[in-house]
Amino acid sequence: MSRNRVAVSHLLPLSVLWLSSSVLAAAAPACQAAQPPEKPEEHHHMVHLNMPSGVTDKCAPTFTYNDGPLGPSHWQGECNSGHSQAPVDITDTQKMAVPPLAPLLMSYQPAGLDMVNDCNRYLIKLRFPDNKWLKVARKPYRLSEIEFREPGEIAVKGKRPTMSLQLVHLSPEGSLLIIEVPIAAGKENPVIKTLWKHIPAPGKEVTADDFKINAMDLLPVDHGFYFFRGSLTYPGCNEGVMWYLMKNPVEMSAAQIALFKKYYHNTARPLQPLGERPVVESK
Repeated sequence: MSRNRVAVSHLLPLSVLWLSSSVLAAAAPACQAAQPPEKPEEHHHMVHLNMPSGVTDKCAPTFTYNDGPLGPSHWQGECNSGHSQAPVDITDTQKMAVPPLAPLLMSYQPAGLDMVNDCNRYLIKLRFPDNKWLKVARKPYRLSEIEFREPGEIAVKGKRPTMSLQLVHLSPEGSLLIIEVPIAAGKENPVIKTLWKHIPAPGKEVTADDFKINAMDLLPVDHGFYFFRGSLTYPGCNEGVMWYLMKNPVEMSAAQIALFKKYYHNTARPLQPLGERPVVESK
């Protein structure tokens, strides 16, 4: 609906030096999978481990995705001053086998439904309890929430997916890792069918312990990915975020996509310059 659209609408080739120092974790034992370097950047004020639900009695967005005084060119924080911003358009990659490139070791488990309609950030999202359901090169991450976007944010060769879901993870140190899963129009998704029946009113939250959500059911069978370093994609666009884009989509029916767009659409930040940042592709 129009109200949501306007006021509420939510490589360069890798060098040998980078490969040896950044991805292959210099002199790593042969039995240990390599990983891109991951360390908190204190000066970027990373998001605290316990992220707020977004539930509020008042829907009063402080930014928009459209041009104007609250639009992307006026977003605060690092949004217009940072040099490693997201989302980006992936046009060239360095392919690496898994291993030595560290795989995404996912062990997501069923959790009670906790869905939020965050009208101030144009998001419908799922929240999860304390866990350590993801490991990258033995480092644990907590799945904090899953956010839905329309269209998807990261582009490949200039094309963005119809929608996407983003699995937001936090390390014990508070650094961020986001896995974006493209969504393509196709078969009806049984998990989404149930979720869409529980979408809360704007600014509200729905919980139900008798209905379980397993993030594994929202992932493609093939876990091949692209990797790059970027930022959050809403104000203040904090940098130091590890981004993984699944190479394969999951499907939702056209009707399911249309239903979501009744709540929020055009909620992808404009593409940002990739610059000299390398993109790694698993093979």
